[in-house]
Amino acid sequence: MNYDYELKDISSFVRVARAGSLSRASNMYNVPKASLSHHLRKLEDALRVQLFIRKTKGLELTDAGKKYLDLCSSIFDSCENAANAAQWAHSAVGGTIRLAATSEFGTSVIGAASLHFSRIHPDVQIDIQLCSVDKIVTGQVEFDCLLFVGQPPDSPLMRRKLGEFSYGLYASPSYLSGAPKVDGIGDIERHSGIIYTRNGCSEMWSVERNKKKQVCIPNAKFSVNDYWMSKYFCVEGMGVSYLPDFFVRYEVESGALLSLLPEWRSTSVPVFIIYSSQKHRIARIAKLVEVLCENFDDYTSLPGYSLVSRDP
Repeated sequence: MNYDYELKDISSFVRVARAGSLSRASNMYNVPKASLSHHLRKLEDALRVQLFIRKTKGLELTDAGKKYLDLCSSIFDSCENAANAAQWAHSAVGGTIRLAATSEFGTSVIGAASLHFSRIHPDVQIDIQLCSVDKIVTGQVEFDCLLFVGQPPDSPLMRRKLGEFSYGLYASPSYLSGAPKVDGIGDIERHSGIIYTRNGCSEMWSVERNKKKQVCIPNAKFSVNDYWMSKYFCVEGMGVSYLPDFFVRYEVESGALLSLLPEWRSTSVPVFIIYSSQKHRIARIAKLVEVLCENFDDYTSLPGYSLVSRDP
């Protein structure tokens, strides 16, 4: 059977019944008294049942009204519980996050960030994808959050800058002990180089000091398409490498690598976290973005694990 009434008519009835009068219900729920009265009349007319007895001091439920209130109250309580459950699920930090990054930031940043985040939010599962910039730019990778190195292309996605870093020239003490002395930036061209390549193109070793720019072109001893491999050969004494400062901080502090001409650095390279506005409404995504922004410098300071024992 179809009844000519709406949910707001029932809601008004429940509010008035719980308040005991139209005036109190109006004050409690900030609804005009005339609106409540209108919805009550509409509901009683549709049901063809008298729900209240009008008295000078307020309203009193009829037997039919009491029965109707019992059943309606359970419905509205269930709706409130459902709403609370939905809000809790939306705000709870749990579920899976698809986190993507360019490969050079694999273990160094994403590993440390994911480890830290999973420890403070154990109900989150993290799906990590390390991929090339080309695959990311062409949309071949699906992600919830993306760590992008450099200036990202124009897109409707949201972005927040996490920080920045620069490149420098590094070599191991063992290599330098038998190599030509480095007194100036021009001396780098006399050294063996470990060159990072992408899509067959060699990375340019561009540095500057006091706004004076210089491009170094060493003799290519090794060409690699992975920064970890470049660092490995550098630590092993095979030549000079052009590497991000955060990426070799541990090796420099432990004495495995030395910074050559530290006053010569590349221009700063920005790092962004990218995500959609819809994804940011999800608690776990919003929290990850917040944690990355707050702790980015910590993630890039050390690898987060001991490569060798530091005990004396």
